Amino acid sequence: MKKSQLGFLVVAATILLSGCNSEATVTATPVKNVDTVSVTSPDDIDVFCPTGICTFELSTSAPTKVTVTMHYDYSKLYTKIEGVSVVGEGAKDAKVVDEDQFTVELTKKNAPVKIEVIDFYRN
Repeated sequence: MKKSQLGFLVVAATILLSGCNSEATVTATPVKNVDTVSVTSPDDIDVFCPTGICTFELSTSAPTKVTVTMHYDYSKLYTKIEGVSVVGEGAKDAKVVDEDQFTVELTKKNAPVKIEVIDFYRN
């Protein structure tokens, strides 16, 4: 095989592999009792909910698993997530992983999913 043919194969493979490995873009929208939602990376989201009960929507450009960290404000995290409910066909059930975090798999491209979170020690 000539060097030019080998070079072409390497470039073609790189283009194909990079196209298949594109990162998901996650969009978060406040719905109820949310001050701010910050997408810090394609798989990490911070939600600021001062009342301890809030609702927001998530959508994605490609299937991905996100970790959501719940805050009352910039200095206080949730103390104990009591429950997380997911409404919509674009996600699998959420799993609480810590007092202030849960994960959810966004499975459908551009399908908004409504999420409600309740802190046990809410205000």
